[in-house]
Amino acid sequence: MLTQETEKEYLFHLTSQHTAIIIMKYIQKEGLIKPTYLSRLYNLVSKETGFPWFFIGDDISYGKEFHEGWKDEELSVGFTHLLLDQDGVESFYLPTFQALLDNISDELGGVTFFRARLALQLNNGKKCPNLPHTDHDEDHYSALYYLHDSSGDTVFYNEYDNINDGTVGDRWERAKSQTYTECMRQTPKANTLFAFDGHQFHSSSNPTDNKFRIILNLNFHANHDIFR
Repeated sequence: MLTQETEKEYLFHLTSQHTAIIIMKYIQKEGLIKPTYLSRLYNLVSKETGFPWFFIGDDISYGKEFHEGWKDEELSVGFTHLLLDQDGVESFYLPTFQALLDNISDELGGVTFFRARLALQLNNGKKCPNLPHTDHDEDHYSALYYLHDSSGDTVFYNEYDNINDGTVGDRWERAKSQTYTECMRQTPKANTLFAFDGHQFHSSSNPTDNKFRIILNLNFHANHDIFR
């Protein structure tokens, strides 16, 4: 249960005609779970417990299928652990995280997760954000849950992936060639959930002041507008 009030925010841009345009909708929730449960999860994935991490050697943002076409210096390797996905994959560790997922779903009004993935990024000296991307080709929401305080901001851009504008291939080519303009950043803060429109381009960043950065990345569907 939340220990702090849920924040539902709209980020506005004021045009030259003094008209306010919504450029980003998001939900931020702090103090989501009890500290003892948070410590249990964090210690599991960050200590020498035998928790399995899987190396992503192509690019942690796009993976093996879609990293071609980017410059090597734009790519960033990392580690992931898939808790569940829409193909029926379920990790041995899913029950450990299930209470967290249930809590997040309840706080968002009841949602259906079709992917839950832990991501671990190392301090590799890279100071610029990683590749702008969206997590899925279809209509969806996305959320990030931060397991610890860390450097390595999540960067959000004004640009959206219009799922009705061309084929997946067309949209992929556009994603590689278009210019991205930053609209806001989110610094990882322990026990904080940040939910947003899944079509909004965003980037992770590698930590610069920590050895590693661990987050839980969630993609989900809802039968309602979560921002209302």
